[in-house]
Amino acid sequence: MLPPSPPGLLRRLRIALMFLTRIPVRLDPPPEAHELAEAGDMFPVIGALIGAATGALFWALAAAGLPPLVAATLALAAQLLLTGALHEDGLADMADGFGGGFSRARKLEIMRDSRLGTYGGAALMLSLLARAGLIAALPPESAIAVLAVAQGASRWLLSALRLGLPPARTADQGGGLTAAVGATDALPITLRATIPALLLPLLLLGWDSLLPVALGLFIVWVGVRALCRWQIQGFTGDTLGASQQLGELMLLCLLATQ
Repeated sequence: MLPPSPPGLLRRLRIALMFLTRIPVRLDPPPEAHELAEAGDMFPVIGALIGAATGALFWALAAAGLPPLVAATLALAAQLLLTGALHEDGLADMADGFGGGFSRARKLEIMRDSRLGTYGGAALMLSLLARAGLIAALPPESAIAVLAVAQGASRWLLSALRLGLPPARTADQGGGLTAAVGATDALPITLRATIPALLLPLLLLGWDSLLPVALGLFIVWVGVRALCRWQIQGFTGDTLGASQQLGELMLLCLLATQ
């Protein structure tokens, strides 16, 4: 039986917008799991729009006279409302599971629990503090481009982390959407996602930013992939979201020092 054909470009964009934001998107028929996976090549595009909106708000608030850290904090708060804190939730759940569990089964059980634990709360707080501080350190006029690159390119990891990693939970074990997404070949999706992920720094920040962005993504990909293989022998939706958060933080660190 042949695998389902990928949806068209416009439908993939709309699926990515529906998945990554709280913006109402009507799709008829509703997307299937394989379509969500195939839309991964559009995640950097939607991520760049989210980052640009965050940067624009930071610039406007800073121009209105707010202190940079306050402007950055408010811009991040607006971003969380726009995205539903989707990836932040993944970071917190992964930190709770990897930090609080002593066996693979227990780690997966903790990650499924909707309650926030000490490790998750600490990881979330440190991530938000670091991101707010890095945004505040940016020149307001460059924030739109830098945040578009950091948030767009980091969403390449949502597809790339699946390369060579199976779903940590099968459908019989409650893997649900993650298990179904894991059945879709990640390589062609990741290759397609690489194009916008690397075009963003090239077009918005210039050649000098291309190598740091590519290197930063590679470091996070290797590190998170190895951690997932060691801790739970696979990936979950939470680890995908956490990889984006760590990737964004890495890229902000690299770009803020340029």
